[in-house]
Amino acid sequence: MRKAYLDTPFGQVHLRDSDSDSTGRALLLLHMTPLSGAMVAHMAPAFPGVRLLAPDLPGYGGSAPRAARWQVADWADAMAAMLDALGVSGVAAYGAHVGAAVALELAVRHPARVARLMLDGLPFLTPELRAAFAAIGAAPPPATLGEAVARVEGLLREYGAGDPFAAMQDYLATGFVSSAPVMARWEADPLLAAVGAPLMVLGAEADSQAGSFSATLALRPDAARHRWPGPHPALVRDRAAEFAAPLQAFMAGPG
Repeated sequence: MRKAYLDTPFGQVHLRDSDSDSTGRALLLLHMTPLSGAMVAHMAPAFPGVRLLAPDLPGYGGSAPRAARWQVADWADAMAAMLDALGVSGVAAYGAHVGAAVALELAVRHPARVARLMLDGLPFLTPELRAAFAAIGAAPPPATLGEAVARVEGLLREYGAGDPFAAMQDYLATGFVSSAPVMARWEADPLLAAVGAPLMVLGAEADSQAGSFSATLALRPDAARHRWPGPHPALVRDRAAEFAAPLQAFMAGPG
């Protein structure tokens, strides 16, 4: 995938683009945090005929740091500005974890931009999880190498299945700035009710956000759905075709 930097009001956005000359279907892939678009950079061969757009959300990967006061809506507006800079009028949008929250905000705030919406592990915050996110956000950066190593090891237990060195590099690039305080203030429920685009709910059985699958469908029982067995296939490089199959089917469907 070709790499580019695009100017937006939210700073430069770093993008991986599988076919910058394509005028066909475009699929926006929004990554889990604290990873980057590198998480899906290997997916292009699994999506023949589809232009994949895999940006780094502001604050992650090669994109500009996000502002101190930040909301999920800011990420969504940054993605809309990126599409403006590309001259892309509409996309199918897929997001995983925090990326799913951004995709959902994008579909609600900029409905003309999103023809189809795919939500994977959309965060639902119980009071306990909200409190945990607030605590994570208040934690200072690691003061010693040992503390830094411990945090990286914790990250790799969840995200290191595919390419642990890439995951570690992405995490270190954040400077240990967490999305937790942003997500602690966010609510999925009213946005789900407002989505008008065709919707698909995805999840993996062994994913940390596995409970999101049923929670999302409870609010949107009209949605298409697919659940992968085992760990998340986006994090396992030899499962790219398995990851792509339900997304391709949904993009080709009616509605």
